[in-house]
Amino acid sequence: MQLPKFSNSTPWISMILSKIKGNFVTFLRFNSFSTSFKPSFPFINSYDASKLLSNYFKAGRIKEAEKLFDQISQRNIVLWSILIHGYSINGHHIKSMESYSQMRKSYLFPNSFTVVGLLVGIQGSENFVLGQSIHGLILKCGLDFDLVVCTAMLNTYAKCGNISDSYKLFMEMENPGLVSCNAMIVGFVNNELFEEAILLFNKLRKSGLVPNVATALSIIQGCVGLDLRNLCESIHGLIVKFGLDLDIRVNNSVLDMYSCLMDLDAATKIFERMEHKDVISWTTMMGILVNLEFATEALELFCKMKSSGVTCDAIVVMNLVSACAILGDLRKGKQIHAQAVVCGFVSELPLVNSIMTMYSKCGDVNSSRTLFDQSNQKSLVSWAAIISGYAQNGFSIEALNLFSKLRLEGCYHPDSVMLMSALTASCDIAAFELCQQLHCCSFEAGFSSYRSVQNTLISAYSKCGSIDLAYFVFKEMGYLKDVVSWNAIINGYGINGHAETALALFYEMRKGAEDADSATYLSILNACSHAGLINDALIIFNKMVEDDKIRPSQEHYGCIIDLLARAGCLSDASTFSQIGIGPNAWRALLSGCVLHGNVELAEFASRKVFELEPRESDQMVLLSNVYASVGRFQDAEALRLCMQKKASIKNPGVSLLCRNQYGDG
Repeated sequence: MQLPKFSNSTPWISMILSKIKGNFVTFLRFNSFSTSFKPSFPFINSYDASKLLSNYFKAGRIKEAEKLFDQISQRNIVLWSILIHGYSINGHHIKSMESYSQMRKSYLFPNSFTVVGLLVGIQGSENFVLGQSIHGLILKCGLDFDLVVCTAMLNTYAKCGNISDSYKLFMEMENPGLVSCNAMIVGFVNNELFEEAILLFNKLRKSGLVPNVATALSIIQGCVGLDLRNLCESIHGLIVKFGLDLDIRVNNSVLDMYSCLMDLDAATKIFERMEHKDVISWTTMMGILVNLEFATEALELFCKMKSSGVTCDAIVVMNLVSACAILGDLRKGKQIHAQAVVCGFVSELPLVNSIMTMYSKCGDVNSSRTLFDQSNQKSLVSWAAIISGYAQNGFSIEALNLFSKLRLEGCYHPDSVMLMSALTASCDIAAFELCQQLHCCSFEAGFSSYRSVQNTLISAYSKCGSIDLAYFVFKEMGYLKDVVSWNAIINGYGINGHAETALALFYEMRKGAEDADSATYLSILNACSHAGLINDALIIFNKMVEDDKIRPSQEHYGCIIDLLARAGCLSDASTFSQIGIGPNAWRALLSGCVLHGNVELAEFASRKVFELEPRESDQMVLLSNVYASVGRFQDAEALRLCMQKKASIKNPGVSLLCRNQYGDG
């Protein structure tokens, strides 16, 4: 229906206006009414008010909800319940309780919805005593037979960590429905009682209840907690059987489950079969690729995600940053950093910390420090990232200075990761006293039972030449010893010239429960190489290949070649060099040629190194030394001059005397 259009020329409107204009005050009031009239909230009926109030809280518009509630003169139990529940779901737990107190002063009696609203608030605050008080209120009000209220109550107990009372309440329920069972399963999972969650799930199925999406999401978390592949596969089968795999949330959880199991094949199959993929699907798949160090594949997957039209979030960018760190690709890392700035993700502190770590791993410590200094917010992880970055890149003094600054500022207490970085920096400059001080710090901070800290202490004391203290820490570890502990102490005795003791420890380890790994064999072969124990080294090398089925790396071959070359067995060393193709193997042979003056073999080895690493110059220095050792000084001088013309500079050695560094050329 079209409304008629009125104008000032209409006779009866003109008459009204003329009468109003006759009284100036009346005219002003009319004008104000006609141009700025807005309906006031008190005129809204109770039903509309409750609906509008609920919508405000659901949208997170707390101020508007409060203003509306204040302007409602007649407040019934429904409005108060919506207010209490609204505060709770928006995290205003104290206001929720205060509102309940005000409601009681109005002589209103709580209903089931009021109590559920209170319980939601207690779940957020995790106040166990307050939860017990509300339980008493439930009994007093006779709401203990209400299934919704009882489910909320058991959920509250579980979230407050009182899982025994939660389960007791569950067992007292006459006919718990699927929602109650789901709440109890979630309670078990959140309290890390994964076996109990699985057992309850089995009871649920036997009782005839059909699992839904919520059941699937919680039971998958329980399977991940138990880390049992067969169980995970069985649950996956049930999910498919009940048709729950059509839900994208369930598919994402299954994908995450296989990611936690590091089962790339299964995760890939799930991902490829998914008809609909959201950003969580892509992020999870990228995450497992990064965790398994398939960095190139993770970057390729990101390109596919962009092509599919899915918008990336901060988690995706974090995965990309980690991929660049694995690859050591600084250029691509900077591009991703720039993209993060454009997308506005640089306010996310975890992402900033990841970018700092990426720069450090790519060798660009200056960019990492710039990002650290520019960050307005710094967490303990931020400090750990920059300190470990300096330590890993050989800037030991800078790492220790930052560690001292952190302790002096007192804003954070160093964690175990930071302490290990400080220990690594200390042993790199052979600061024995500082290692001892940090050892004391580990006791003070309660890290003395941390396996990783103890292993770092063994390595630190060994590198500082204090092998007795290293062994003391090793013995004190007791049951905490792992393969890293054994590797550290074996390597410690080896680098300090105690090859026989290193061998004894190696065989002791072999008799025990720990299996030797690639690093173990590298440590013991190094020890044999420095001590000239040819027979022991060859026996151990054969054990590694034949018994433990460990594939030798360039470093393993380098140890054997170095050992044979030092002993003058250059032909045997040359044979090994052909097998262990790599620059390190040929360098080891070249070093042996220097000792024994074998010019022909030295020239051959030098050519091989140059073919593999044409930019390096250390092989030219070694060849020059070979020429000098046999009296061919002109050839040695010519080689040095050639290096100068090509601007080839040998990496300088570093010596430590009284904590002063000297370039040795």
